[in-house]
Amino acid sequence: MLPASPSIGIAGVSYRLPSTVLSLDELHGRGSLRSAPETLAGFGFRQVHVAGGESAVEMALSAVDRLLDETGVDREDIGVVLYAGALPSSSTLATDSGQAGGELHLSEVEDLFKYPVSRIQAELGLDNATAIGLSQQGCASLFSAIRIARDMLLAEPDLRAAVCVAADRFPTDARREMIYNVISDSACAVLVRRDWPRNRILACGHVTKGAFWDASEMENEIIAAYFPTARTVIHDTLGRAGLKLDDIAWIVPHNVSLRSWEILLGLLGLPREKLFAENIARVGHTIASDGLLNLRDLLDAGRVRDGDRLLLFTFGYGLNWSCIVVEH
Repeated sequence: MLPASPSIGIAGVSYRLPSTVLSLDELHGRGSLRSAPETLAGFGFRQVHVAGGESAVEMALSAVDRLLDETGVDREDIGVVLYAGALPSSSTLATDSGQAGGELHLSEVEDLFKYPVSRIQAELGLDNATAIGLSQQGCASLFSAIRIARDMLLAEPDLRAAVCVAADRFPTDARREMIYNVISDSACAVLVRRDWPRNRILACGHVTKGAFWDASEMENEIIAAYFPTARTVIHDTLGRAGLKLDDIAWIVPHNVSLRSWEILLGLLGLPREKLFAENIARVGHTIASDGLLNLRDLLDAGRVRDGDRLLLFTFGYGLNWSCIVVEH
């Protein structure tokens, strides 16, 4: 008989949002929206958080530092740090100022090899941790990092814990709207631990449809593909966990519009009451942080009971549909 697999759980989540909050009307006045504020309000949005002088890596450092303090984990137990940047500018320190221009304006090509994940490992004293960066998953980046962390913990018995962190900020003058959703800058850090009894990861699912890689030219096709693929990925991931939709106590969503969730819930046959949607208006879409940011706030609200199964779902350009099922 094969030995039982160790329990891999999400042992903590911390996030960082910039202090500057802009309403839809303020964003519209700045020319940062394509649609009228009332149209976006109809999709469930109210405001977003916008970084000022803080860079993506500075937000990431803040989120990870808070995570380590809140969980009390021994830093020597962290065996790997996985840094996920949805935007190419998030993956090198040289292009982390939030300004336009990027690597084409660098005077030294060596600057392209200055990586946020190495800086996080060094500045936070995670000396035993291997530093790994991943990208090109869009808003599914943090889910991918958690999936990899889970698999590494299962495969390598000497690993005790992993930190997954995602951080992104838009260029200062960039438009804040993409396909009728409004974007916040953010960072989110997650502690994944071996032999952890809470928020055990029961299953992960991920589908990529690379034919939609040119998102700016295929907006209508993306919208058409989104809902049936989302339904399939959710059903398949639940199947891996040996569960059905009725077994799920909460849907922990991405924040890509309340209206999109109302449609998807209808396709799934789930009641609106199972969706934790409060942060769509309060925070907007935080690129890769949505699902775990929402998980933290749902847990803090005391609305999750022992044994509840939670379904986290997100979607990212590339195109990537990603799902994680956990048991509290």
